[in-house]
Amino acid sequence: MSNNPYNAPFDPMSDSIAITIPRFTLKKHADSSFQNYNEPYIVSMAIDESGVASPAIDFNMMPFPKVRRGGTVKMLGDGHLVYGPRNPGKFVALSVLVMESDSDLNSIGGQVEEIVSSKAVELGIDTIVSANPGSAAILAVLKELTQLVAGHLKSNKDDELFRIEGTFLRDHATPYHVNREYDNLGNDYIDMSMRILALASPNGQGPATRAISLSR
Repeated sequence: MSNNPYNAPFDPMSDSIAITIPRFTLKKHADSSFQNYNEPYIVSMAIDESGVASPAIDFNMMPFPKVRRGGTVKMLGDGHLVYGPRNPGKFVALSVLVMESDSDLNSIGGQVEEIVSSKAVELGIDTIVSANPGSAAILAVLKELTQLVAGHLKSNKDDELFRIEGTFLRDHATPYHVNREYDNLGNDYIDMSMRILALASPNGQGPATRAISLSR
């Protein structure tokens, strides 16, 4: 079946989906209400059914330099990828973390990936995931991983602004909630939108997700 929802019905058994963030607003900074600009970054981690068969985390990280307090960042194309494009199988569990950087954004991407990988090993996620415990347990371990990653980043003087997590299921009245967009996800610091769409490949307007292998 086609991955284009406009010329063919979406087939959850074979078509790919992407989960994206099309926009977010930095409502205020964590450090000082008198600071006009700061540098937020988004860290995303996802595990789908294929990640159970071959333990891996779908990872992405995107920095946003010089964001004004109260400013809205709008992504090009379909938005910043936090999952896919891929067919998830029965489920995809997703965790998104928004941090505010007090360090050099040019080097932070590699550092965050190393932190995610090391904390995943520390938690023994490969063993947990390989046991195929179900989507709820996968989401629970992703939440724990996110907490550890956020704690490590905060120890380096970065500030946590917002985190959100959830599971998108195939065997649902609207599989994976495809073609839906959720607005007003956030708190006092962040207002975020999230979109789930049928998509065969990334549009090349931002970083693609990549797999962090959990096999040791």
